[in-house]
Amino acid sequence: MQPFRQILNDAPSMFELPIELHHKKVEIIIWPLYEQPKPAPRSFKSLLMNMPDVGNDNDFARQRDFGRGGETWDF
Repeated sequence: MQPFRQILNDAPSMFELPIELHHKKVEIIIWPLYEQPKPAPRSFKSLLMNMPDVGNDNDFARQRDFGRGGETWDF
């Protein structure tokens, strides 16, 4: 015989057993399932603030563009 498991979102004051469990030796366990608190959504700014500080500003600085050099215009 297979165990019978049922999760109820709103428990009634009385439980009905399935017919196949009538007049059988059964064990009933009542285990309340408490809702886990949901963590508050984090803002994008807080995620950026928690990023590790790696490198220095010169590593990410944009270098000056000197062009290819040597171009001349023919008029």
